[in-house]
Amino acid sequence: MWDPSTIAVEKSELTLFQSLDGPERQRCCLVVYSGPDLGRQIMLDEGLCTLGRSAASHLQIGGPGISRLHAEICVTGSTATLRDLGSANGSFVGDTRLTDQPQLLKDGDLVRLGSVALKFYAHQSLDAALHDRVLRLATVDAGTGLFNRRYLMDMLKRECRTARQTGRPLCLVMLDLDHFKRVNDSHGHAAGDLVLRECAAIAGLVVGQAGVLGRIGGEEFLVLLPDTGLAAALALAESLRAAVAGHGFELPAGDAPGVHGGGRVLHHQTVSLGVAAWLDSMTDASQLMAEADRGLYQSKRGGRNRVSG
Repeated sequence: MWDPSTIAVEKSELTLFQSLDGPERQRCCLVVYSGPDLGRQIMLDEGLCTLGRSAASHLQIGGPGISRLHAEICVTGSTATLRDLGSANGSFVGDTRLTDQPQLLKDGDLVRLGSVALKFYAHQSLDAALHDRVLRLATVDAGTGLFNRRYLMDMLKRECRTARQTGRPLCLVMLDLDHFKRVNDSHGHAAGDLVLRECAAIAGLVVGQAGVLGRIGGEEFLVLLPDTGLAAALALAESLRAAVAGHGFELPAGDAPGVHGGGRVLHHQTVSLGVAAWLDSMTDASQLMAEADRGLYQSKRGGRNRVSG
């Protein structure tokens, strides 16, 4: 009988778990808990290293609010300390904002650099690896590999609170695939899944480290853009629109007229987008979502394949 207290483990993960019995187990590590690199495990070597988005950092970490040289971590034996390097958006251990004085890290400490959350482990362990596996299952959309609705809504609420408290800019882009039902009807659901996956991959390349991208349901996606003004968000949305419109999707012919024998057809997909910026008059995430949704439907009513905001 299936035991609900267990989870499935893939072969690649089993290899990771088995390796925990070796010398690697004694090394400290950081696991990324938010942003584009969710689930990434960063092994920490003995000595001093810098963290930031710049290639000049020893450990390059991308994501909203990360400064070029954000913080530094020093590992000595079984201890590690973290120090902020005058970053614009701060470094935190738990709820404590760090100064330029080193802060000792304890096993399991939650660390935040800008808007990117990480967890510190004093050494690798099976519990840590399983915990991270469960985190990924809970936050990633299986169909596209992007973040799921639950994760996006939690992060959106946090970023709206930050915008309200600090006055930092925050924008939201809502994206919907145009006439997507026709793809499923003409070519089958496998073709529809392919279009969703390829659109997700295209969007991921465009968004990169600028924001957090996820699927909120069906053929609808969301891009959360902390520290981004409206002009930059509109420009990114236009890049998304153009990238999808310019891509050729090779699909199984299905019931396409004039194509027989398992052939393939070239499909061109377009998307409509709505962009919204956090305003001082807003009080919660639902208002920002409603404004982005309004822009999306304005794009739909205006003929689709366009950006409104």
